[in-house]
Amino acid sequence: MSSCDVEELALVAIGEPMSPDLRDHVSSCVRCQTTLDELRSVASAAAAITDADRPASPPAFVWENIEQAIAADEASRSRRGARSGWFALAAAVGLIVGAGGTAIVMNQESAQVVTIVAETALTPLTDAPSGGIARVEQTADGSVLNVSMPGLPSPDGYYEVWMLAPDASKMISVGVLGAGAQSAFPLPAGMQLADYPVVDISLEKYDGDVTHSADSLVRGQLTI
Repeated sequence: MSSCDVEELALVAIGEPMSPDLRDHVSSCVRCQTTLDELRSVASAAAAITDADRPASPPAFVWENIEQAIAADEASRSRRGARSGWFALAAAVGLIVGAGGTAIVMNQESAQVVTIVAETALTPLTDAPSGGIARVEQTADGSVLNVSMPGLPSPDGYYEVWMLAPDASKMISVGVLGAGAQSAFPLPAGMQLADYPVVDISLEKYDGDVTHSADSLVRGQLTI
């Protein structure tokens, strides 16, 4: 199995049993495991929604995004499988995914639009146990770096997330990777992704030194 059907992963995320073949593939495929983790996260968040959170009347642009997604779905077979998976999950939890990487999450008071502006696979370096995915999302409050790193072991120290220049001549620490598979880091206002396109996760010691340890586990350059 070279890649999972995203619609099948969406069904697993909302409680359908996982076949042995699918379980074996997901356990050895970082991208599919990351996709499943993201879908489960959405399903879990949706399960906590109460009647007071549900939308009363979605604005017109929500339906426009749905129409654009359907048009794109019909125009490209290769993209249809991935998008249908998100729509399967959307039907179950009330999340609407529009065209162009834009997700719209509705509640009673407002609509939040999140646009994915850049992403990269995080490739293991040296003896790192696994890779992951990083993406930058543009929200109403600014840019956010979302990092998904399933399967990282508990460190002797902590994992720190950095944004680097392509030649690593300059870098910015954006935060410490949490214990879960996913963490989100608001990016500094005014920081240009073109100047800091490389996402790096390092293993750091509790030694009081705030500089990079030079012990990088994974790294990837954002495609903007």
